[in-house]
Amino acid sequence: MGLNKNNNRRLLFRLAKNNLLSKKLSAFFSALSILLAVLLVSTLSLYLMGYHFAEQQILEKMQHVIYMNVTAEQVEELGNDERTQLSVPYKFSETDFQAGDAKYHYTFFGSHDGAIETYQLAEGAAPEKYNEIVVDKTFIDALKKSADPDSAAALENESASGSAPALENGGRIGSSVTLDTGSGMENFVITGLTENAIPSSSYSVYVSREFAEKSDLMKQIPYEALVRLLDTDGMPYTAFTTLIYQLAADHGISRPDVNPNGKFGESLQKGNSGLYVVFFVAVLLFFAGGLVIYSIFYFSVMSRVRQIGQFQTIGMTPVQVRKMIRREGWLLSAVSIPTGLLLGGIIAYILLPSGWNWKNYGIICLLAAAAASFIVQFSIRRPASFAAKITPVDAAKSTGSDEAGRRRRKKRASAESAAYNAAALQQLKPADAASGAFPAQHLSPARRKPLTPCTLARQESRSSRKKWRLTTASLAFGGILFMVAASWNSSWDEEAFSRQDFFRKGEYHLSYLYSHTSPRTYGITDMQLTGHLSEELKHRVRQIPHVKDVQTTHTATGVIERNGSTFTQSFYPLTENDTEYFQLDAEGNNTYEYLAEHDAVLITRPELYEQITGAPFVPGEMLTVRYFDGEEHQIELEVAAVASEVVADPPSGDVDEFCMADVTMKKLWKNMNTTESFTIFAEDYEKNGLQVEEDLRELISGYDDLSLFTLREQIQEDSGMIRNNRTQIYGLSLFIILFSLFNLVNTLISSFASRKKELSMLESVGMEQRQLRGMLLWESLLLALPNLVITLTAGSLAGFGFIRYMSRTAPYLHYRFPFAAVGLYIAAMVLLPMAVSYGCLKEQDRTSLVERIKYQD
Repeated sequence: MGLNKNNNRRLLFRLAKNNLLSKKLSAFFSALSILLAVLLVSTLSLYLMGYHFAEQQILEKMQHVIYMNVTAEQVEELGNDERTQLSVPYKFSETDFQAGDAKYHYTFFGSHDGAIETYQLAEGAAPEKYNEIVVDKTFIDALKKSADPDSAAALENESASGSAPALENGGRIGSSVTLDTGSGMENFVITGLTENAIPSSSYSVYVSREFAEKSDLMKQIPYEALVRLLDTDGMPYTAFTTLIYQLAADHGISRPDVNPNGKFGESLQKGNSGLYVVFFVAVLLFFAGGLVIYSIFYFSVMSRVRQIGQFQTIGMTPVQVRKMIRREGWLLSAVSIPTGLLLGGIIAYILLPSGWNWKNYGIICLLAAAAASFIVQFSIRRPASFAAKITPVDAAKSTGSDEAGRRRRKKRASAESAAYNAAALQQLKPADAASGAFPAQHLSPARRKPLTPCTLARQESRSSRKKWRLTTASLAFGGILFMVAASWNSSWDEEAFSRQDFFRKGEYHLSYLYSHTSPRTYGITDMQLTGHLSEELKHRVRQIPHVKDVQTTHTATGVIERNGSTFTQSFYPLTENDTEYFQLDAEGNNTYEYLAEHDAVLITRPELYEQITGAPFVPGEMLTVRYFDGEEHQIELEVAAVASEVVADPPSGDVDEFCMADVTMKKLWKNMNTTESFTIFAEDYEKNGLQVEEDLRELISGYDDLSLFTLREQIQEDSGMIRNNRTQIYGLSLFIILFSLFNLVNTLISSFASRKKELSMLESVGMEQRQLRGMLLWESLLLALPNLVITLTAGSLAGFGFIRYMSRTAPYLHYRFPFAAVGLYIAAMVLLPMAVSYGCLKEQDRTSLVERIKYQD
């Protein structure tokens, strides 16, 4: 006959609501799974979109291109060009001065706000006179510390420089400060303050144009022009690059002095790899959540077989049963999804306030809500279909088990046998009870073996096989992902990661201190002519205790003129033994014999230089090269070969892009010392590394043009990034495991609740609390064991395969089994079910045995 169609929808929603309220635990875990999936996906999406939005906001106040090595007149001409919006003059001194524990340098910007925001004033005004400056408040704090006569920083600063920076009136606006300018201590007046929350390794002291043009420190430094273009909205990337190089040509600026804003160029290309990350994470999270929701709804349907049969008896059709189950999913979604989106928005705002945008939030809400609703409905589709197929006859015969049909007799026999065995508990001897074993003579004829908590637990696992399999599948999915993440983190060799460049074959990189903001025509050639990186110094380095070896890298710098463009380039010498260069897949002839005979060059990875010069390199073309060995020379060099790939492990530790035979370099630069750097090897670096570093710094303290960079410093720079990566990877895998744990806990608690009467009957016929706890603990172990087997086998293989694949492009990955992570995982998988079972048993003891026997689910 069916239900009244006028009240059909309202009645089904009411029934669905009552079903959820009657199964509060299952409803809670289902809602929590949906909420967490929506929360993490929305937070990650909003953060990535917010980062992109914040980046766009920053780009709106940044230059589009920097023109280097320009004059003040060229800066002004660029500003007056109708194709530009603004041109800001800029100078920067790379020379650092010490103030206690803090370093500082001098910077000049022609403006501090407007279309190009160079720095933000917290208070005060920009400097205008020679002795006026703007500094950061954290730098003021550092000066106060260094000015304290009792501080160790002040004593160290005074002993190093002979005098310390002096600060008056606490560093307020209008107060004066004495700073080192390289030509002695000078007095400055603070006209403005900035406020940066993040401490800096070297603080900027913002000076006036007068200081930038007249001081001995900065007057020789050429200007740079920070330029914003007009009408860049929707501009293609190719049009952008064409315009900036055309501007350079029109104002007499060489192509190598054009420095485009890479971030702005990327924004024009409209590429956002973060979206792929969001999609991948969303798929993992929604799959994990969907598996949990499917399991929970399946268990819920199995526990309500009698109820569904009663509904059908009074006229509910299979279609209405299916709709009722689906409406339960809609009700859960209505509660969980808005809550997850709200919390996701709050967290994303806290993480990145500058990236908050209401439009982005609305888009994410719509997409996440639609995806979550689809996953929920898809997950409950099969449980709903199963519920619709239940007949009143099946419901009347149901005992709440999840097996049907051909196994029903076996289960009934098992139940009868279990009841017989439970009754046998009354006849146990004290010694048998103490041991936890049951004599075979008391058992049913079908079960002639000792009845222990373990055998009872095994019977329960057999009778709830589908439930156990679903829970194991959910746990194994999270466990495999956890093993992959743990393998990645444990296989990350931090030292090998930091050794990728300069430190492939050593721990210390000793080179010339070259200022890239004040470039020289022939690079470090002037320094090479002084010969400080000499054989004598190399010999003195070798004499340092625990120095194992010193490797020398040679380069020589020339100026290449091509297609009207000029750029400075280092040339690397190749010997007959550098076979890796001669095996590159190159267009042209890249054999050593050809390079040496024709005084030719091999060019690798030419894309940047082709962009600078506006034309691809062709084997056989001639390059005009100017070089300096104390005198200027010019020569035509042939391009022997061009290779798009580079040598994976170059001797210099850097990418060798322009290479020539060693005999050619000898012809051009003759007896000049072409040493560019020393790579120094330590003996037992972990033990002797710090002492060797101290000895090296003491050795070069008398050379003001040498710089030492160490593996220790590189590792410190990389450690924060590595730590963040590890945290993010573990965090994602733990989130996925969390879904599985929800399913595990729900399975244990719902199983305990559905068997409350059965357990009470066992207790009433003589089963002790100790034996009952043992049975539940064994059930927990039997539930956790299959997951651990799958996780430790399939997960380990997946982790090993992932590391082997990634190590092709990431040589710092060396597979190591994650023993510590696996130990914690095993402990959690074993102890958590035990804790849940123990807690359920404790909670049950609060109710009297008689009331528990009367319990009806």
